[in-house]
Amino acid sequence: MRLHSLRMRNFRQHQNTEITFREGLTGIIGPNGAGKSTILEALAWALYGASAARGTNDTIRFSRAGARARVEVELVFALGGNEYRVLRTLYGAEVWLDGGAQPVASGVGGATGYLQSRIGMSREEFFNTYFTGQKELQFLAAMGPADRGRFLSQVLGYERLRRAQELVRVRRSDLRSEIRGLRATLGDKDELAAAFAAATTRVAEAIQRFTDAQRATEEALSEEKAFAPRWETGQKARDRFRELTHAIEGAEREREGARRDLERAAAELQAVAAAEKELKPLRKQLVDLPGATEESERMSQLARQEERRKALTRQLAELDAEVQRVSERRGKLESAPELEKKFAAELEQLRAQRAEVAATLDEKKSAWLADKQDAFTQLATYRDRAAELKTQIAGIRELGEEGICPTCGRPVGKDYERLLEELEDQWALLVQDGKWRAKRYEQLETKPEEIADLETLLPQLVDAVEDRSRKLTRCQSALQELEQLTADLAARETRRAELREEVGALPGGYDAKAHRAADEKLRTLREVEKRAARLDETAGRAAHWQEEQQQAKAREAGARERSETAEKERTALKFSEEAFAALRAEHERLGEARRAAELRAAEARGDVNTAEQVVQSARAAVALYEEREKAVAEQEAELRYHEELDLAYTELRQELNDQVRPELSEIASAFLAQLTDGRYSSMEIDESYNLMVLDEGEEKPVISGGEEDIANLVLRLSLSQMIAERAGHPLSLLILDEVFGSLDVARRDNVVQLLHHLEDRFEQVILITHIDGIRESLDQVLRVDYDERAGCSTVREESSLSGDDYPEAPMAAD
Repeated sequence: MRLHSLRMRNFRQHQNTEITFREGLTGIIGPNGAGKSTILEALAWALYGASAARGTNDTIRFSRAGARARVEVELVFALGGNEYRVLRTLYGAEVWLDGGAQPVASGVGGATGYLQSRIGMSREEFFNTYFTGQKELQFLAAMGPADRGRFLSQVLGYERLRRAQELVRVRRSDLRSEIRGLRATLGDKDELAAAFAAATTRVAEAIQRFTDAQRATEEALSEEKAFAPRWETGQKARDRFRELTHAIEGAEREREGARRDLERAAAELQAVAAAEKELKPLRKQLVDLPGATEESERMSQLARQEERRKALTRQLAELDAEVQRVSERRGKLESAPELEKKFAAELEQLRAQRAEVAATLDEKKSAWLADKQDAFTQLATYRDRAAELKTQIAGIRELGEEGICPTCGRPVGKDYERLLEELEDQWALLVQDGKWRAKRYEQLETKPEEIADLETLLPQLVDAVEDRSRKLTRCQSALQELEQLTADLAARETRRAELREEVGALPGGYDAKAHRAADEKLRTLREVEKRAARLDETAGRAAHWQEEQQQAKAREAGARERSETAEKERTALKFSEEAFAALRAEHERLGEARRAAELRAAEARGDVNTAEQVVQSARAAVALYEEREKAVAEQEAELRYHEELDLAYTELRQELNDQVRPELSEIASAFLAQLTDGRYSSMEIDESYNLMVLDEGEEKPVISGGEEDIANLVLRLSLSQMIAERAGHPLSLLILDEVFGSLDVARRDNVVQLLHHLEDRFEQVILITHIDGIRESLDQVLRVDYDERAGCSTVREESSLSGDDYPEAPMAAD
């Protein structure tokens, strides 16, 4: 794998960073917290997605970016003769091959799966191959042999066998518990057999009782069937006796009703005769009814017209008063149009003046607050730096040459005087700048007089605008009211003319006394009319009541005849209630005997069912015993299998560990010979995972600090080479993150030179470090800094030579 370029947009502290990688030894240099390791995190996130990043999507986004700002990382790299371009965002990813126009894979899962299949490594294998983490060389050296062996197994992926073996042991423990639980629930087989035999005997006894009960039921049914004809004959005689009794009672009731109808018809015929006598004089009085009706209607019409005249007169008086009131109000509002124009012009002028003052105030106030905040931030930064520098100077003075350098973390030694002088010069410069910035901040604490005047003027203009707005609103309301009053006045005058015309058209001459006399005469004649109508209706029903009288006589004669006939038939039946009661008692006795026999049969049937259920339960208990006995046997077989599998995993892990040491020693020996120009040609890892450098076949008894760095670097490179070969790719890229730790200058330079010896094996070696002193040994230098004011990291390419007078190539635009 070879990296070509990396672009980060809103990724952590990198707002917009672009990096181009070249072949050879590249150094990414910057202070701690500047964003160096974030570059590696972006590289891994582009390839493997969320599993390779820390935190959540919200923490990945640049802190000063908006909530909807796009987060993306674009990586271009070469692998196996092809060029790949990956573009990943928080919610999507795409991969292009060899500059193609269409992506070959898209979607978070699709792109990640495609890249993993092309790289041939999982995320863990990729990191263990291409990455060496912070201080990992010293970490390997500090390990004991057993810890080193476990570390090598984990890096090479053998820990998966250990995890698989742990799963086997967990399952083996579960099987033992399950077998114990099954055995505890098996029960006693002899007891189960005895219970089954007892249940079978109980079934036989219940069946015999059921047979006896069925026989008794059949005998009771036969006796009840023989008695049935007598019972049916008795029931029919009783029913006929009751029918005849009801028929006689009904005929008597009908005779009584017919007699009442005869009496009522005679009374009504007498009333008809009296009505005809009274009706003759009333008909003579009703001759004057049509004339009285006509006169009453004429007088009512005149009365209605008189009431209409009075109502219209009242409306005219009210309408005259309203016209007068509207005219007066309209006169008061005639000045509204001129006032509306005046207040509108004044309001427009005041609003423009208020907007101008507000904009000026906002501009000047924002500028003052920005200057004030900037001065405060710079002053705080200088004070924090001064306090830190003061603490460093005091610590170095107290410990002398044994003090620790605040930059590289190693003892200052002979550089004590020079370092102390540099720190004191920095302190003096910081004190001088701090005083100036403190004075500048005090000047900005007081609000400028121009801003105070504008803040006083703005509320006055706001009050004036509100006053003119209220007056303009009142004028506009008055204009609307004026228009409405004009329309109302015209409508009222039109209505007044119409009312006067209608009053003039109404006739006069109404006499209330004559009206009352005509109504009284009409009322008297109407009463006579009602009486005559009722008498006429009574006289007209004479024929009806004569017919009713004849029908009542016929009904009375028929009912008398039916009653006599029914009485003769009832006497002939010779029915006795006492005899029927005895017959019913015998019928109930036979039914009760049958139901008792059926109940005993049902109880016996229930006993049979219960006994059969007991047999089924006993049979099920025996079957469950056999089933659990079979399950115990199966789980014991599975337990023996897992015990054998546990032993096999143990032997396999031992065999793999025995195989990896010679292979790893062979690869390490090749690296060692190349790094030492053939001085040492062999390295071995013994059974306890101790590192041994061989000199002409003999173990070298003393290893210097530099040789120890070589041994640790060789071991780490060998691991990466072994993983890469198993994945089917040549190892052409190596990334070392803060591997120098607390190495002194000589040992640090030695490691860098050793890496230069491997340029024919690694096309790219990327060193991430905060140590600036190695830049002269690098082929490419990428400087990473954190811009406090912008709140983001910047990356720029610098010359590998020391000093600040060399041209730089910017790598980021923020």
